[in-house]
Amino acid sequence: MLRSAYRAAIRHPTLRMILAACLTMSSMAGHAATQVWQQSAPLITARAGAGVLAVNGMFYAIGGVDGVHFLNSSEYAVLQADGTLAAWREGSALNEARGFFGVTAHNNFIYAVGGGNGPNGSNLLRSVERAAVLADGTLGSWQRESQPLRLPRRCAKAVVMGDYLYALGGYSGALLDNVERARLHEDGSLGTWELLKQTLTLPRYIHGAAQTSRHIYLAGGHAQRGGGGETAVEWRAIRQDDHDAEWLRAPALHHGRYGLSLLAHGDRLYALGGLSGATFHDVIETSRTGADGAPEPWRETTPLPLPLADFGTVVVGDRLYVIGGTNRDGYFNSVFVAAFDTQGGLRAALNSEQDNAPPAPAQRLQLPHAGVITQALDGGTYIYLEVDNGDGREWLAAARMELRAGDRVRYSEGILMHDFFSKQLQRRFDVIRFVGKLEAVTTD
Repeated sequence: MLRSAYRAAIRHPTLRMILAACLTMSSMAGHAATQVWQQSAPLITARAGAGVLAVNGMFYAIGGVDGVHFLNSSEYAVLQADGTLAAWREGSALNEARGFFGVTAHNNFIYAVGGGNGPNGSNLLRSVERAAVLADGTLGSWQRESQPLRLPRRCAKAVVMGDYLYALGGYSGALLDNVERARLHEDGSLGTWELLKQTLTLPRYIHGAAQTSRHIYLAGGHAQRGGGGETAVEWRAIRQDDHDAEWLRAPALHHGRYGLSLLAHGDRLYALGGLSGATFHDVIETSRTGADGAPEPWRETTPLPLPLADFGTVVVGDRLYVIGGTNRDGYFNSVFVAAFDTQGGLRAALNSEQDNAPPAPAQRLQLPHAGVITQALDGGTYIYLEVDNGDGREWLAAARMELRAGDRVRYSEGILMHDFFSKQLQRRFDVIRFVGKLEAVTTD
């Protein structure tokens, strides 16, 4: 009876919002500092998979996806003395819409590296764009670099080490464990990209990356098999022109996930949010790094204000900003802020006159696809569905729910995975779409 009441409740929009809020509050119970997250000025546009960073007190959100379309727009906001952000303003547009790309800054230039666009991000990009940070903090026009990546890379990470821009991992028709780099010239332009001999310890896709002045760290990512998230962590020292340095394994995360954010603050690393299959996480784990840079075992700390994936993070001083992102409820334009405490947790960052905020309203996720189920397979955590969408049949993977052949469903764009093997089903799919949102279409 309780189960049927719950099912009825989640079909009602208002009750669904209340239940979601209660579940979020429940997940935060037991933490010493639960009311730490406060909101600042929201983005103009809800974005996930955007390039988010700060340069000289100016915040930037570039490209990404709003749930339906890949974006070429950018926006910027000034960091104010009290830690809040002024209202966001429209910035210069990329030459090419892109999401899930590497972004980094060097010598007052911002670089957008690879990514994807088109239906389901199926157009994999080799292109790199660069924009100058002008004296007033705005961005100049984006310029396409003459030297493209050796490989297209969706969901790669970009970092600067020494005089080189690096692109690490990603997806190029297969998950990548390789790294390429290009020399940074004095005028900001790039030399020819070269593929390095030394590879990562495993393929990394939709992973997290963090960098200090002496070390770089990678964590998580989409597992090659099973649809879940990786727990593996690796790191290496940064030394001038040490392009073949070996990547070393570190203690694993407790929660495997992809679409997470990894960041460094002081002598600690933080792994935030992400998802595994169709499950979004609010969990944050932290690890202290030793004098040699090696991470210690991870432990959970103060969670995010709500489950999120594919969001941006910025650290300025002791403040942490979480910008945009997505979960099962939609795409967000929210900006949350908290401060690091001395114990590896988080505390309120802004003055006491500003209220601790509940999760910002999400841009409701639009469900552009529909079809009739022709096969439904129970895969344990996930349900695997063959759907006739009118133009043909395709396989979907989503969070487990009660569906059967003949049911009509609507579903989100999701992420296409090629040559995917399900351990639960002991079955290989040539192409399967992992969707974060799937709804039965009822007819009264």
